[in-house]
Amino acid sequence: MELTRLRGVHAEPEDTLLTTRAAQFLAAGPADVVDLIGHICSLPGAPRIVAEHMAHAMFSGRKEFARNADGRWMLLHPAAQPYGSFARGSALSGVIPCEDQIEAEPLRAMSYVVVDVETTGGRAFLGDRVTEIACVVVRNGEIVEFFETLVNPELSIPPFVTQLTNITSAMVKDAPTFGRIAPDLLRVLQGNVFVAHNAMFDWRFVAAELSRCAGQRLRGRRLCTVKLARKVLPQLSRRSLDYVARYYGVEITNRHRAGGDALATARCLIRMLSDLADRGCGTWDELDLLLARPARKKRRRRQALPTSVASDTTA
Repeated sequence: MELTRLRGVHAEPEDTLLTTRAAQFLAAGPADVVDLIGHICSLPGAPRIVAEHMAHAMFSGRKEFARNADGRWMLLHPAAQPYGSFARGSALSGVIPCEDQIEAEPLRAMSYVVVDVETTGGRAFLGDRVTEIACVVVRNGEIVEFFETLVNPELSIPPFVTQLTNITSAMVKDAPTFGRIAPDLLRVLQGNVFVAHNAMFDWRFVAAELSRCAGQRLRGRRLCTVKLARKVLPQLSRRSLDYVARYYGVEITNRHRAGGDALATARCLIRMLSDLADRGCGTWDELDLLLARPARKKRRRRQALPTSVASDTTA
């Protein structure tokens, strides 16, 4: 797997019943294309030319399937965890074991894409859609690219959402659908660490939309600035974007709009990465360890009022 894919986000074709069966079959070792197609498609003895065409169509764009020197199909990573799946115990999620030089790469040298979405509701995989998306690419501590667009969700926007975001159904009527912006969006995301304030919300919506309209599965590293703020700014009573931005003196223009929130989050990210470096946390591996460390529990203050005595305390 290429180092660029390990560093950040990428998309790949979603698994199907046939590719899942192929992976299970090839886990035992390389197989001739006729035997492979015969097993996974229940077509024993299929003509070789037909089997070849079916295999190439089925495995197109899937780098886990390859042919060895004698032409048999094989599985490249039979023991690997699905890239981007939640690693048990990993605070950053979406991280798979990878080369030491990637884990030791300086945080400030890595490339990030800060994402914010506005939506019709909170159910990413149950019918709600994106109405606006913004991406801010941060590299070497600077903002180097900005992508923003309204999105036609192809359904009406509830009044309470319009009240929060000021995005109306009329505003998105002539906006591009998610399918139309998907190629440009994937270009911006490609190879960057996915960052958002409450990252799981934005990740789920982007992943759901790409799955629905492009048949692509989003993979890669994610970083949540809410979790980051808990470690970098433990003195704050809250870690909402308003509180973190106020601490750093970052102005939020167009609050609850994708562009304004993404730009503010990006500027806060730059400041938090700088604070981490000042405290000796300068690599991805060190950040992963920091975020995995359990938070200290606050000591409960003793009540000033007298309480009943349940046992003899004079003994």
